[in-house]
Amino acid sequence: MNEILEALLPKGMIVPSAFETVGHIAHLNLREEHLPYKKLIAKVVLDKTKPKIQTVVNKMDMIHNDYRTMQLEVLAGNRSLVTTVVENGLRFSVDLATVYWNSRLATERQRLLSGFTRNDVVCDVFCGVGPIAISAAKIVKRVYANDLNPHAVEYLERNIVLNKLDKKIQVFNMDGRRFIKSLFASEKALSITQVVMNLPNDAAEFLDAFRGIYEDKPKGMVHALPVIHVYGFSKARDPEFDFHERIRIALMEVAVQVEMRRVRLVAPGKWMLCAMFTLPQSVAFARTMTVKDKFRPRS
Repeated sequence: MNEILEALLPKGMIVPSAFETVGHIAHLNLREEHLPYKKLIAKVVLDKTKPKIQTVVNKMDMIHNDYRTMQLEVLAGNRSLVTTVVENGLRFSVDLATVYWNSRLATERQRLLSGFTRNDVVCDVFCGVGPIAISAAKIVKRVYANDLNPHAVEYLERNIVLNKLDKKIQVFNMDGRRFIKSLFASEKALSITQVVMNLPNDAAEFLDAFRGIYEDKPKGMVHALPVIHVYGFSKARDPEFDFHERIRIALMEVAVQVEMRRVRLVAPGKWMLCAMFTLPQSVAFARTMTVKDKFRPRS
């Protein structure tokens, strides 16, 4: 494939040989210089990867919407963007036109899952079609899975049935902040041991929802505070320090001990990171201010 593209494209042009595979779909991320030759590139990719690849698409724009869906242009082959992905021995039905999927995060998902045990209860705040939630359900006691995108929730429910895990997962279709507050206000709160927040663009901003989640519960009732795994992007010179600061600001707590790791470089100078920390007591039992408190005169 590379040799053919080198022969067909202008001399000196970088050959776009790398692409993400999602089921039967090859997902290209072409540079601007490649766009005049996009159909040619797609035809070569399709010809050299059949029958495994049946559709070739290119990402047209960055992800800007709340549902994390990508604008994709079909360049060659079958026009269907509904496909099945096999990961971690499980099958996931995905429609790239309406939901988000990233095969490049399979290794990171496996690393995260390796830290879960059969005694864990997992809360997945931004679960998508369920790559973490459904895989976790094979290991842990219980999973509460939520996503704002109704299309993602529809495919999540299909995938739960597809993998015969409907008895271990409870599904929600809510805003992430509302989901955290309502789940931790319920009787389920004390059983949750792990919280996954895999929405790198915005997840840290939702951490404020954890302030005061146990304020109405006696400290003796809470045997262990949940471990939070939050993902984020950083273009800073020191990405770990930058992300740590954003976590502290969101929680309104300086003393947050965080274990930080770089997941992958998503663009030149832009890192995806994962921060893991136990929710501090000072945050979980913080007194949340009511409107009345805010306007109460100070003595």
